[in-house]
Amino acid sequence: MAFVLASIYKKAIALAQKEGLAMDVLTALEPGNTTEHIPIESLLAVYELAEQELMPGFGLRQGKQLDSNDYGTLGLSWKTCLRAVEVLKNVKRYMVLVTNDGSITLEEGPIETKIILHRDVYRHGIKTANEVSFVMLIEVLNEVSGKPIKPTRVSFKHRFSSPEYFSEYFDCPVIFDASENALTFHSKDLQVSTIKADKFIHQFLVERMEEEKSKLKVEVDFLTQEIDQLLDQSISSGIPSLAQVSAYLGMSDRTLKRRLAERNLSFRKLVQKKQEETAMNLLSNSNQSIGEIAFLTGFSEQSAFNRAFKRWTGTSPNMYRKGP
Repeated sequence: MAFVLASIYKKAIALAQKEGLAMDVLTALEPGNTTEHIPIESLLAVYELAEQELMPGFGLRQGKQLDSNDYGTLGLSWKTCLRAVEVLKNVKRYMVLVTNDGSITLEEGPIETKIILHRDVYRHGIKTANEVSFVMLIEVLNEVSGKPIKPTRVSFKHRFSSPEYFSEYFDCPVIFDASENALTFHSKDLQVSTIKADKFIHQFLVERMEEEKSKLKVEVDFLTQEIDQLLDQSISSGIPSLAQVSAYLGMSDRTLKRRLAERNLSFRKLVQKKQEETAMNLLSNSNQSIGEIAFLTGFSEQSAFNRAFKRWTGTSPNMYRKGP
């Protein structure tokens, strides 16, 4: 199951409330027991509500309020990097400490350096999340270096109706509906030293991050991960039954129900979540018809799919595909 740092969620909630969203509405989106990491669906729901109810550019405003202190040991490592480019290297290597939804590629060259965010837009909130990530990176680079490090080009895979917000902020060409999510810099601009550069403290923090990374792998919920992978592989050809999944996992139906209940989950909820994610991904990233997408998400009738999608997102599949 995809997760994200709870600190990012808390900042989003605070900003949305400050900008006018009612606290009772936001409270309904709370993930329950808040630990260091929470299900990313809770954060995406806040982003989607904010973009629907508040003025455009919530991703920009959320990214601007995030700083290194919101990222734990990873944030401390950014402060002690010797050079600004090492901030991007640590983001690539330790992104999993923030979220396991997506990955990073860093392309370093003598002229340009590009950081690419690989994250499919399987629901509207991901668009905001990607915007937040890039704005936050610029804010952190400026924070730790004490210098205005600006990209030379920014691209997002999703569409946006008011790009002027981002063009003004990044002060460079910003391309939407592009082939990749990427920030490009002059390589020389990333060679500047950070304000608190400290080789020995940074090495200590790197060791701590390796420990946290290993611990996080152990703590990953393998049960829900296995179910998610099984549903991902089978949903296009038919949704497996609880009995089939239980047999695959080597346990009884009752045991699987109990173990899911311990996580405040049910098999039905996991199936619906996978159907929702699959539908959003196909609507955003394929040219398949609504009927085909209905079939590929486990529905025998398009009308049933349309009703379910409206229940999940508050809009129809056609309207979702058109974008905000």
